[in-house]
Amino acid sequence: MEVLLLIDALEDIIEKASNLPLSAKAVINKEELLEIIKDIRIKLPDELKQAQWIKEERQKILIEAKKEAESIIKESDERIHSSIEERKKIIEEAEREAELYKIEADRKIKEMIDESEITKRANEQAKELIQAAQQDAKKIRLGAKAYADDLLAELSKRVENISVIIKNNREELKNHKR
Repeated sequence: MEVLLLIDALEDIIEKASNLPLSAKAVINKEELLEIIKDIRIKLPDELKQAQWIKEERQKILIEAKKEAESIIKESDERIHSSIEERKKIIEEAEREAELYKIEADRKIKEMIDESEITKRANEQAKELIQAAQQDAKKIRLGAKAYADDLLAELSKRVENISVIIKNNREELKNHKR
């Protein structure tokens, strides 16, 4: 600021002024001091206006910055709220999907258990059928052996009868030759 420079110049003049002997008074150039004071008076209103303008601009900038900060804070709050809501929706959707997967998994486990039970029952029935078939086969084998034995016994009797007849016929033939 020029006013401060002019005040410094006044101070310099006063400090360099020569003192009157035996007194604290100094000899100064009156016109030089009045000229500086006149310049101060001329410059002072401009600089005061400029300082006032700077002060007002500073206030406007501060108010504008405060509004912008409040706007940023409000926007941030809205984004945070929106993010929280979105996160809640995502979590709810994930929980629903997890529940569906759990239900599906439980159903599949039940199916597997049921299939396992069906398989067990089928295996048990197969074993029972095999045992019954084996028993039937054994009965049939035993029956077939008994039938074959009966046939052979009958055949043996017939063969014995035929053998007796043949023996008798041979005996007869032998007796006839004589």
